[in-house]
Amino acid sequence: MNNWFPEQNQKPPSRPTSDLFTAWQQIADFIKQRVDSEVAESLLQPIKITTVVDQDEIIAHVPNSVFYQRFLDEVFPLINDAKVLLGFQNINIRLNVEQLSSVYQQISTSMENTPKANHNKSISNKSGLNPNYTFDSFVRGPSNQFAFAASLNVSDNPGQAYNPMFIYSQPGLGKTHLLHAIGNRILEKNPNAVVTVTTADTFLNEMIYCLRHNKMHEMRQKYRNCDALLVDDIQFLSGNKQATQEEFFHTFNALHGEKRQIVITSDKFPHEIPDLEERLRTRFQWGLIADIQPPDFEHRVAILYNKAEQIGIKLTQDVAEFIASKVKKNVRELEGTLHRIAGYSRIEGRIISKELAADILSAIVGDNTQRLTAEVIMKIVADYYNLKIPDLKSKRRHQNLTMPRQIAMYMTRNHLSSSFPEIGEKFGGKDHTTVMHAVKKITLNLKTDPDLRSQIENLERNLEQYK
Repeated sequence: MNNWFPEQNQKPPSRPTSDLFTAWQQIADFIKQRVDSEVAESLLQPIKITTVVDQDEIIAHVPNSVFYQRFLDEVFPLINDAKVLLGFQNINIRLNVEQLSSVYQQISTSMENTPKANHNKSISNKSGLNPNYTFDSFVRGPSNQFAFAASLNVSDNPGQAYNPMFIYSQPGLGKTHLLHAIGNRILEKNPNAVVTVTTADTFLNEMIYCLRHNKMHEMRQKYRNCDALLVDDIQFLSGNKQATQEEFFHTFNALHGEKRQIVITSDKFPHEIPDLEERLRTRFQWGLIADIQPPDFEHRVAILYNKAEQIGIKLTQDVAEFIASKVKKNVRELEGTLHRIAGYSRIEGRIISKELAADILSAIVGDNTQRLTAEVIMKIVADYYNLKIPDLKSKRRHQNLTMPRQIAMYMTRNHLSSSFPEIGEKFGGKDHTTVMHAVKKITLNLKTDPDLRSQIENLERNLEQYK
């Protein structure tokens, strides 16, 4: 133990505050006594120190926001203890995150330019919300109908219907669109409402800035004095970010207790977000969880028609169906493909045809016409359920055959541009009404049966090699 380290019953030694480097070394030695050697080395070694002597200030430069968050959680409380015990109360220790200096500058400029009278209205329909993301511009289908209806209900009854509302989907399926549509509709119905929209990553960066500049009261004013808080990609709060999760926890409690609406989006269900505090996980499940599934074939065609109308191009049915049969994962890819085809059409002076779409898509997704077939889908489904392809084609109606057969028909319709009669023929000469019933039943059950969703997600992953 260092000879300067004070016993509990000793008076802290008097140190000249101008000798700031010595003071920091003594504080660092104090911390080393309180944490294990591995933590001390990993959290103290990368720190670089500069001083502002006339202000009795030590500036500790940390390399990035991840390091900062861990340092804040594990070390900073010990710094305050050391200052008291060592008699350095009049020394200010400030953290500087080098990697985020430009982010700080942007946030600082934004906050300084915000009129004081409207500080808590930092997000409005003119700034944070995307005006193009409305319920009218959202293309509904079986895969998102429930999430759409619930979002509409929330925007009409903020703080009353479902609070919080948790929207889950894989990337590119429209959860951000619904999030902003909720905010836009709330403001449309009540222009005086305070709607704050953010992302988990922005919340983290703003917290770092406000801690650094002693402005946490401003951040709390912003996030706890709103009528609706909309947070995108909440999964980025996961990981070693205890201080940020703590702040969001109290923000959530403050808003929920006053019946202010909270809407959260994520690409994971609450129980799947790693390193998330259990108390937050529990609160995310207090209200309603609405998930969005990948669009089926008809839905993808409808999305393409809608987007084509928005960008002012004419799309024929054969082109729309061809694109929908090739691009299947998400809405973002569909829209990107359509923009690419429209761009090639303008540049090369070619009409938008199936041939042009095929030329462009062959370079992007390849030609899977010969690779992915109904037989391939049947084999993957049969293998998954420990069956044989003839079982799926047979007329037997045993319970262990009916659902896999319906799933195989649903996936064939979703992945191939085959008609109901064509699918029926491939499945042993079934009537087209049988195929229609199967597709409809699986589509409806996907909304309410998490086990079925999980099974189909597994089957989709098995199909990836053929896409």
